[in-house]
Amino acid sequence: MLIKAMDRKWAKKVLRDGLIRLHTLEYYRQWENDLLGDPNDGKGLYRVGGHPMEISSVNEVYVWCLSNPEISNERLHAVATAGKYNCVITIHQPEELIRRIATYLQLNHKNLSLHCGGVKYDRGTEVDPRTLNSQKFHFNVFQKESSRFQDDKEYRVSITNYSFGRHNENFVDLMIGDCGDIISLRPLPTGIMGR
Repeated sequence: MLIKAMDRKWAKKVLRDGLIRLHTLEYYRQWENDLLGDPNDGKGLYRVGGHPMEISSVNEVYVWCLSNPEISNERLHAVATAGKYNCVITIHQPEELIRRIATYLQLNHKNLSLHCGGVKYDRGTEVDPRTLNSQKFHFNVFQKESSRFQDDKEYRVSITNYSFGRHNENFVDLMIGDCGDIISLRPLPTGIMGR
């Protein structure tokens, strides 16, 4: 299961039409929001022998950020407040959602490649050169800083543009069809301490 805090008007479009909007990493880097904004989003940052190392991509990368169900109600509420979201969607069958996205891309966008997975909260950690060189392709999209973001329990859907041209938008919309059979909508958690 995966969950995502959203604005209700967009959540209804996800359920009814399967409209999924993925934004560029640059879009998230520019958010002026301490809880959600990350100026290093998508940058693989490690230290080797005490020296900083950065791995990134020249390709456009778009992401859709969700959370694993282990996220606390308090953190989910904080994320919703910071993003001005008013509901939560629950993806009951993530594998089926990913299958539908992959099928849509195969049929409509052959030069967009899908990656998905959980975020690792190890940005800036010390590693040996072998570990640095063994990182999987585009691992940097799935790396964040532990002290600020670990409570998000984030899972990401990522799409990389392999064409020789730019998309010229800070987002990509996917229309994968009615998802009411695998996604449900609910209100934000209530009874949060300190609201």
